[in-house]
Amino acid sequence: MKKLGHIIFAFVLCFAFILVVGALGWELFSFSAKSIIVMVAIIFLYSLLPDIDHKNSTITWLFIGFSIIGLIWGLLVLLMKQDYTRGLMLIVLGVTFLIAIYVCANYFKHRGFIHSLIVGLLAVLPLVFIFFFQVQYVIVGFISWYSHLLGDGFLFKIK
Repeated sequence: MKKLGHIIFAFVLCFAFILVVGALGWELFSFSAKSIIVMVAIIFLYSLLPDIDHKNSTITWLFIGFSIIGLIWGLLVLLMKQDYTRGLMLIVLGVTFLIAIYVCANYFKHRGFIHSLIVGLLAVLPLVFIFFFQVQYVIVGFISWYSHLLGDGFLFKIK
């Protein structure tokens, strides 16, 4: 499946899940302009994230771009002598992401270990802490990740 197919499939599955949960009367999701924008961003990101193991994927180059922007921003913060902690954090995050991208793209086989449920569960873990245990974002992230696996033909890939 191509990039656009993964994104559309993730949106369809997430929307269907939200409708089913709403019909069952479960109050897992709250909607505001901010939460909708965040969920759209998560769906976009996580529907493409399993392809981080491919050198020429959109998500790989997007992460490289964000990492470089973070590095430059961190250096500018340090040079302007504004906030050393924030500047160092941005630099460390930028370097960490660049190393992680390099390792994923060069040492993992495409549609190998990265395309698994275990990595999907690990990938949504940061959402738990970023959004202070707001389960709606974690659910949307995992559905989006899993939609990518389904789109690539993996129903239940564990390893």
